[in-house]
Amino acid sequence: MTAQPIPYSMPDQAVRFLQDQSARLAGHRAPRPWHYAELHNPWARAAALYDSWGFLDLCQSPSLLARIAGQIGEDIILFDSQWLPEARQRPAGEVAAESDAHRFPVHPLRGVTALIAFTDPPAATLHQQCGSFELGCGSITLVDPEVPYRLQSRTRDDLPPVFAARYFPATCRYLRDPTVPLHRTLTERYPLFDYARMPLWLVRGEDRAQNDFVTGFNPRAGYWSGAAR
Repeated sequence: MTAQPIPYSMPDQAVRFLQDQSARLAGHRAPRPWHYAELHNPWARAAALYDSWGFLDLCQSPSLLARIAGQIGEDIILFDSQWLPEARQRPAGEVAAESDAHRFPVHPLRGVTALIAFTDPPAATLHQQCGSFELGCGSITLVDPEVPYRLQSRTRDDLPPVFAARYFPATCRYLRDPTVPLHRTLTERYPLFDYARMPLWLVRGEDRAQNDFVTGFNPRAGYWSGAAR
């Protein structure tokens, strides 16, 4: 199986939204890792910089979900999103091809990563074992979590050219146990994020695996270190 663009482009309004949100990153003096991840999550740290509700609307747009349903079925859960390439891969972006399997703590392993390019002119190339192709502005590419790929950015201002959203079928169960090997790997690679507690959104159909949709929402508010706990 390979990653291929699907015959559909995001609406102009969605493309402009991604361009505007990316520009907010450009205006930030010192972007941190959390400015690249959980973009759709209104309770994440990234929400202080972006319109996370707007990202959530984009991720659950019916036209996009219809294409994803063709890959993983009618019952769909959204759990992750980010800018690509990741901050740690910049500026050259010359990293080895790798699958997204380690970012899918679900059993059994099934799902899809939707890559949405939004730069004009196009500034991202997707490399995989069978070849490479340019990601046009507004294009959507669906990638199986077990397919290795690499994104190369050609943006001169170092802004991310691709938005990624990750989904899995609601026939699979999201693993909440932080001691499972996959979560240990995620913690080592992304110590600032807790995948075991990420919120889930049922964006289409029904949950058929008794997933936990309570964890991750509305976390306890922060407090000054000297304040009572």
